[in-house]
Parts: sequence; structure tokens; C-alpha cells
Amino acid sequence: MGGGRDAPGIPDYLALERHRDYAGRQGVRRFQRLVTGVFLVFIGLAVVNVFGQQPETSVASAPQATVHLSTPHRLRLGLVFQTRVDIYARSRIAAPTLVLSRGWFDGMTLNSVNPAPASQTGANGAVSFSYPPLAAGRELTVWFEWSVNPTNLVWDRSQLFQLSDGSVPILDLRLPVTVFP
Repeated sequence: MGGGRDAPGIPDYLALERHRDYAGRQGVRRFQRLVTGVFLVFIGLAVVNVFGQQPETSVASAPQATVHLSTPHRLRLGLVFQTRVDIYARSRIAAPTLVLSRGWFDGMTLNSVNPAPASQTGANGAVSFSYPPLAAGRELTVWFEWSVNPTNLVWDRSQLFQLSDGSVPILDLRLPVTVFP
């Protein structure tokens, strides 16, 4: 080992009473504990899903179809999440079209849509995804993969989902969404 050499002493610029024992700096220690407590509360709230990611299912029905839309209503910056749309056709839908309002895209990135739509168009900030005809008694499930942009500055917003048969609306779902910084 060190051949009997002593460990180096305390450097001249350090005073044990001040730097190790916080003599005269009790306010610093209180501040450190306060900041640690705030972080622990924040982590506890995240654990119980106050800041989002747990999906909620919304249901809307019309004579032609029933829609189950599962997506989180509380999001946080940087979150990657999924929206699942299940469409149950009660009668034939010649041109099933999913229309997502601007609220779905403001401060968000759409990473993928599965299955891919036959066509996709945009107008007035909304985006429409068109699929092949859906026979009565059949089901169409569509998954949207999203990420919340880290620069998103919108706290509360409304997201409108619409199922249409071509340009004829069948049903609407309006979802409240909160984005936490």
C-alpha cells in the first residue's frame, strides 16, 4: 500500500466547521431539505398518475357506428403515448374517415398510424384519415402513436375526434386534454 505514509491532510482552503458541519449556514440546509421535499412530492404525484399517461376510454354511439377512443387526457412534455380507436359498424360505412382537429397536432408529433389510411388529407388544421369500406358488423381498429413536443406551451386544450362517412359526419367526441410542463 502506501508504505506507512499518512493520508493527505485537509486542504488549507477548507474549514471543517463551515464546509462539512454547515456552521453559520443553517438556512442552506433548510433550503436543501425543502427542495428535496418538493421533488419527492412531484415524484409521488407522478407515481399516482396526476401528470398523465394512463389512458381513459371515451365512447360515442350513432345509428351507423359505435366508437371507443382510448387515449390519455393528461400529458407531460416528452411523453410518447398511444391512442386507440375502435370503430364498430352497425351499418355499412362506405368511406370511413377519421378526422382529428388541430388540438391533436398543436405541440404534438404524430409518429405513426396503423393500419395506414388509404388516403390522408388536411384542411383548416384538421387531418382526415380515410379507410376502405366497413361492412355492417365489422370492426376497424386504428392506433396512433404520438409524442408531446418538449416545447409545448399549451396547458388545456380541446381535441375533437370525428367519424364520418366520406364528408358526412356520423359522430363526434370532444376530449379535454391537459399538458403539464
